[in-house]
Amino acid sequence: LSVALSGTVLSRCPACARNFANLHCTNACSPNQSLFINVTRAVNRTAPLGTPQLAVVEYQVFYRQDYAD
Repeated sequence: LSVALSGTVLSRCPACARNFANLHCTNACSPNQSLFINVTRAVNRTAPLGTPQLAVVEYQVFYRQDYAD
């Protein structure tokens, strides 16, 4: 997912674009993902160098109400 693309879609609301980017970055890069993400579906895939890997294709996210607000 390109954050720049979401910025284009949300360009009428810069605060919305920033909030979406922050949410996306938190989901993708937080060292505390295990505290708020539950992986519900993963598939086997082969990495470019032929190494087998698991890829997450579906997950649930749990946020506190004040964070969501």
